[in-house]
Amino acid sequence: MMLGLLGVLAGCQEAEDEVSVRSENVGFAAEQTEKVEVEVNVKAAVPAPAGNPINASARTGIKPESLKIPAIGVNTSVQHLGTTENGEMAVPDDIDEVSWFSPGYQPGQNGRAVIAGHVDGIDGPAVFWDLSELQPGDEITVEGEGRQLIYKVHTMESVPLDEADVPNIFGYSSSPELVLITCSGTYDFSRGTREERLVVYASYVGE
Repeated sequence: MMLGLLGVLAGCQEAEDEVSVRSENVGFAAEQTEKVEVEVNVKAAVPAPAGNPINASARTGIKPESLKIPAIGVNTSVQHLGTTENGEMAVPDDIDEVSWFSPGYQPGQNGRAVIAGHVDGIDGPAVFWDLSELQPGDEITVEGEGRQLIYKVHTMESVPLDEADVPNIFGYSSSPELVLITCSGTYDFSRGTREERLVVYASYVGE
């Protein structure tokens, strides 16, 4: 089932090769100063009373309602989806919206909250068309339940679909992280999807 989560992850409907060109040679891993600081603070706050504001903001999750990425002009609502009958990660029918993988971690929880979006559709670009343009330090805001969580991008990679480290992408981390996923690479007509997945990791930095 875990491999199936990435099977049809995010929109890959457009047969043109521009997505492949835009996602070619992408990738970086920035120094995670903010992440380290959060991890230290969270660890220090563990013995403290439950009312500690750092402890509460770093460990309590939300059900996301909106996603904003100012650097690439994204401001969209977030659907809550799980898996399809085939065990694959469900994605929105609307190419201008994104979906949070609701069986996984919530944004704000210790762990990786995963949000997926289409890169393109039959008629052209979709919500994550410019995801490959993100740079280290770009901010991502997730809002929901009266809270606004801020993340900063630290890592981007485009990985072959069959080689994606699914347990790592959807798994636990010692501090809150956000993972954004869309399609990249060349379109594979035999599989009806693109050959790679663009994965962006961002660390929680505050509210």
